[in-house]
Amino acid sequence: MGQGRAPLSQDAINWYMQHGIPGGDDIKRAPVPSVVDLCATLLQLHGTMSFERIIAPALALLDAGKAPRHPDLAVTLRRMVESERSACGGREEKIQAACDRFFGRPGAPQDIADELEAFHIRKGGFLRKADLAAHRTLVEDPVTVNYRGYTVCKCGPWTQGPFLLQSLRLLEGFDLKKMGRDSPDYIHAVAEAMRLGLADRN
Repeated sequence: MGQGRAPLSQDAINWYMQHGIPGGDDIKRAPVPSVVDLCATLLQLHGTMSFERIIAPALALLDAGKAPRHPDLAVTLRRMVESERSACGGREEKIQAACDRFFGRPGAPQDIADELEAFHIRKGGFLRKADLAAHRTLVEDPVTVNYRGYTVCKCGPWTQGPFLLQSLRLLEGFDLKKMGRDSPDYIHAVAEAMRLGLADRN
């Protein structure tokens, strides 16, 4: 599961219940930055390279970049590489050490998590170190459907995945190719199939 969870503090829950999930760039909407753990998990399970080698091109781009956040992100990645290099064990354990440093998990340096928490507090967000440390990527079997000879895979019911699969199954009875892509009939059939799938989801 590559989606970060919402902050779990009671203050955050109370605010969300009263105001809903904010839109735009409001930092109160920020979930745990889960992509780091997702990439580390993928690298551990299916990769062959080190974290350091994988992120080398990203560091080159950040070092040449001009956006104000680029230097800070490069520092964060280099701290993670430092933890990977100094960790004991095999490739997977070393990658875990880099990941643990980002999330400030027990036994790992807390500098990155401290800075993330301080940034969220300063900007009025709810994300805290406890949210970071608790995050783990869940590896789940996908929900699948056969659509015109293709196996389409999506994430489970905690996402929009099942609605899309249901919409595809509804569309199997229509000759979309004959309708012509983006024709009025095509758009109507796709929109109505999605509407029915969303109605079931709701």
